[in-house]
Amino acid sequence: MPAPQTTLQVLPVKRQGKFFYLFLCQILLLVLFPYLEKPGLPILLFRLLGAAAFVSGVYAVSERRAQWIAALALAVPAGVLNAVAAFRPDPRLAVPTLIFTILFLVFTLVSLLRAVVRAERVTGDTIYGAISVYLLMALTWAAAYLLLVTVQPDALAMDAARHPHHTMDWSDCVFYSFVTLTSLGYGDILPMTQQARSLSMLEAVSGIMYVAILIARLVGLYSAMKSQLNPEAASRARTVQ
Repeated sequence: MPAPQTTLQVLPVKRQGKFFYLFLCQILLLVLFPYLEKPGLPILLFRLLGAAAFVSGVYAVSERRAQWIAALALAVPAGVLNAVAAFRPDPRLAVPTLIFTILFLVFTLVSLLRAVVRAERVTGDTIYGAISVYLLMALTWAAAYLLLVTVQPDALAMDAARHPHHTMDWSDCVFYSFVTLTSLGYGDILPMTQQARSLSMLEAVSGIMYVAILIARLVGLYSAMKSQLNPEAASRARTVQ
């Protein structure tokens, strides 16, 4: 008898490469932000570039039109407030600007995370998406730290010997967020208030948990793919168990 042929169903890859460009934009933002953190047009272009990248990322992974429209609705007030703050800084607008920015970043983060978790196959683009979520987590926490420092100027303290006469700004919050998320902790920026310590602990735990859960998810997807490609070997393995 001829051996039974196994037909493999090739699943269509929806929007191939949807995460790669977002990952590339995030890397460019991290590389360029030390040079664009200047008042006026440079900082405005930097923030608008980031907003455009995240909106396009939500659009790429959204299954419903209302999802990316909601992202756009959150991005518009955040962009307008950031534009006003770039040219006419006003302490009264600092808190609303950061609140709208955090809401937009959280919405984007949740949308991208859902797309990565719901992925049915492990591809290079899935890896890019997972890294993009990780980087976006750090940027979202950085915005939260900046909001906290705006409300409580002494929430985070910098080493006076290394940084004399320097106050916390956006670049410092980004740096502190990344070293906290990765549990690196250089020690030149320290949380001083209970609120700052709480946020730092939550970020550290979220970073560790995300990596652990992500690895488990990717391993599970890879095992499922191997089972589909070789069903006879998977059947023998279940029989042995």
